[in-house]
Amino acid sequence: WPCSREIKDADQKSLYIRDGHLLVGDPDSDNCSAEKICVLPNRGLDRTKVPIFLGIQGGSRCLACVKTREGPSLQLEDVNIEDLYKGGEQATRFTFFQSSLGSAFRLEAAAFPGWFLCGPSEPQQPVQLTKDSEPLAHTEFYFEQSR
Repeated sequence: WPCSREIKDADQKSLYIRDGHLLVGDPDSDNCSAEKICVLPNRGLDRTKVPIFLGIQGGSRCLACVKTREGPSLQLEDVNIEDLYKGGEQATRFTFFQSSLGSAFRLEAAAFPGWFLCGPSEPQQPVQLTKDSEPLAHTEFYFEQSR
């Protein structure tokens, strides 16, 4: 089952949900627990780029990339990851290309080439998208199998 993994950043901070936002930090200090991330492939895109969907809360909500006035942004949407996997809708904005860097990986927004999932500079803040050119951006993540 694809919902058994936690994602951590390079500082071993976890992804977790608070008030409908996906934050990076220490969930315990926020009285939350690390979110189990569901991962399924997007079979409609070039599989050499490892296109994946990221779902949370048992796959009932998915991370999407949307265009805002400030530029590309992330939001959680109430769409089931299995419906995306079955190709029920145009799913590019829910897709991330996973590129490996040793044991770490980066996630590029399929809908916004050159924009990557990025941890915040301050803990307990939302995960966001950043341009590849940003120095010191926290764009490396790790999967950790949940026990």
